[in-house]
Amino acid sequence: MAMLETEAVSVRFGGNLALDGVSLSVEPGRVTGLIGPNGAGKTTLFNIVTGLLAPTRGRVLVDGADVTRLPPYRRAHRGLARTFQRLEPFVSLSVRDNIRVAGQISNTWRRGGRVDVDQEAGRVIDLVGLAEVADRDVAELPTGQARLVELGRALMTKPRVLLLDEPASGQTEPETAAFGRLLHRLADQDGLAICLVEHDVTLVMGVCTMIYVLDYGKVIAAGPPEVVRADPAVIDAYLGSAPTDPT
Repeated sequence: MAMLETEAVSVRFGGNLALDGVSLSVEPGRVTGLIGPNGAGKTTLFNIVTGLLAPTRGRVLVDGADVTRLPPYRRAHRGLARTFQRLEPFVSLSVRDNIRVAGQISNTWRRGGRVDVDQEAGRVIDLVGLAEVADRDVAELPTGQARLVELGRALMTKPRVLLLDEPASGQTEPETAAFGRLLHRLADQDGLAICLVEHDVTLVMGVCTMIYVLDYGKVIAAGPPEVVRADPAVIDAYLGSAPTDPT
C-alpha cells in the first residue's frame, strides 16, 4: 500500500494552471522520482503535499488518510518530512546543534515516545556522513554538506515519508554517489517512502524504482527507469537523448 498518494491534484494561480490532475503514489521501502523541466510543477506539488499550498482540486493521502485540509504541522505529526531546494539551515549553529534542534522540537509531539536527542543526533550524523564536521558551524560548510545537514534534520523527526527537493545540488560526484547509497539504505533497511525531485538524471535512474515525469503541470510519463528513459515524450520534453545506463 502506498504511504503517500496524490489524487488528481490541480492548483491554479490566477489564470495559470500550475498542476493539472496529478496523481502519484510513493510506497514504503522505495525511492520514487519526480522529474521534469524547470517550472514543470515539481516543487509546487511538494508544497501541496506538505500543506504549504492548498489544491484547487484533488486530495492528498498519507497512509490512506485524507490530509488535504490539515495544516503542515499536523502532516508532520503523521510522518511527513521534507527538505527544500533553497537551503535554510541555522547558520550560527554547529552541524550537531542544527540536527539536535529538530529532535528537540519533534520530541514535543512525537507519538512513539521521546528519543534521547544527543544519542539520536549522533546516530544521524554518522548515518549521513557528517561526523568529521559535526562541531563546525554550518556557515562554514560547502553546499553539498549543508544539504546533508538538512537531510539529517528531517531524519531526526523519524519520518515515514521523506520528500527531497534537489538534495544533490551542489554535491561533488563522489558525494552524489555516496548520497545514492544512503538513499538505498534509507529505503531498503529503514523502510522509508522517499520521493526525490532531482535534476541529476544519473542519480534518479540509479536509485528510483518508479519515476513520474511532469511537464507543464501534467504527468506525461510514469514507470520504472528503463521505461521512462526510453519514452519519446520524456526525451522530447526533458532528457533530450536517452541517458547512459548507470549500471
